[in-house]
Amino acid sequence: MDIDRLWKNTQEELKVVMAPAVFQTFVAKTQLVVLRDNHATIACPNAYLAETNLKRYYSLFKNALDNQTKENNTLEFIVQEIIKETPVSNNTPLLEYSAPKSNQNNGLHPKYTLENLVVGNSNNFAFAAAQAIIANPGLAYNPFFIWGGVGVGKTHLMQAIGHELLKKNPQLKVKYFPAETFGNELISALKSKNINPFKEKYRNLDCILVDDIQFIAGKEYIQEEFFHTFNALHMSGKQVVLTSDRKPSDIDRLEDRLVSRFMGGLTVDIQLPDYEMRLAIINQKIEEKHLKITPQAASYLAEHLTSNIRDIEGKLQELAIGAMSQQKETIDNIVFDNSSSPKKDLSPRHIISICAKHFNIRTGDLCGNSRKKELVTARHITAYLLLNETNLPLKEVGYLLGGKDHTSIMHARDKINIELSTNPQIQQVINQIKSSL
Repeated sequence: MDIDRLWKNTQEELKVVMAPAVFQTFVAKTQLVVLRDNHATIACPNAYLAETNLKRYYSLFKNALDNQTKENNTLEFIVQEIIKETPVSNNTPLLEYSAPKSNQNNGLHPKYTLENLVVGNSNNFAFAAAQAIIANPGLAYNPFFIWGGVGVGKTHLMQAIGHELLKKNPQLKVKYFPAETFGNELISALKSKNINPFKEKYRNLDCILVDDIQFIAGKEYIQEEFFHTFNALHMSGKQVVLTSDRKPSDIDRLEDRLVSRFMGGLTVDIQLPDYEMRLAIINQKIEEKHLKITPQAASYLAEHLTSNIRDIEGKLQELAIGAMSQQKETIDNIVFDNSSSPKKDLSPRHIISICAKHFNIRTGDLCGNSRKKELVTARHITAYLLLNETNLPLKEVGYLLGGKDHTSIMHARDKINIELSTNPQIQQVINQIKSSL
């Protein structure tokens, strides 16, 4: 059995015993590059994955590889960039990695690659669809429409498709652009009476990656021109990838014929990241910024930064600047110092009032004893926010919510923590309430 087939079989075995999000993030991007004298060298895209696989998933990797080889193996996890420095025999496949170079003509950003994309429950399906498109552009899913809220990774995934297509075939004409740019260039072409070069520019491409397509809604002539551009590309078997903050049928003043075209391929949504994905993102960004953080501090941040990926990156940047200004080796002290005291001007009664208003119920009912499902859910979320936003003790939160004992409040907190990892709707509700506090 060759080394590639051996590793593919090992990955298939790991796929059975690991959660899909964990497999996609930590296993799918690895490769066995050397197996000599029962010592396996496994390549990972970055140092975070290599370290996590060594510390957390070593035994799972080992058991799966041992089962395939019928031998007792030792494992070593390394980063792809250093593989080319590893001496290997002529018969051993060599995996080389080089970051894509920026190209102003295609509009792709060099950091938005598949290697840098963290995959979890929120984007797992979209990631799988993207892989199918990369394998068969223009055939697998065309158009591919990605929608979701701000900062959930739509642009990253879209541009990663472009990078991978160019990696497979550098001759492809791939272009990323915001929908607003398309509209502005069209207006400029009309003013200068150069409409034909404009049409040729976009209709002769092999793949277009159009961000924020909702911005053409209500603009009659821009929609008209985009419709014809879309048709020209689609009829020629060229790949079209679009993003929006909502699904096509929910975009106001978007022409029906465009809605129909956009929904003619595959439409997927990306939700806010769950806890595990947030933790992976935090560790990846910490590594990129060359910061030091303990697992406890990383876990704390993942539990409390429940917003979108962009906000998480912003908070980490803020912590990095704070660590630099205070000349601290790690950001742990800043993380825990900032969390140790309750927020100013944020009283428990205010939180209860905002929660009641959000759920359109009376504060008396929220703090009462009714077991109606909608009231229980609202009460659990309120308890969770009181604990996390004010650092009140369990007993005090129980008192504020109608004299509940501390075990009931613990149950509410734990239940919402679990929901945050599995239920995007709960994530959105909590973020909406937080924005109103």
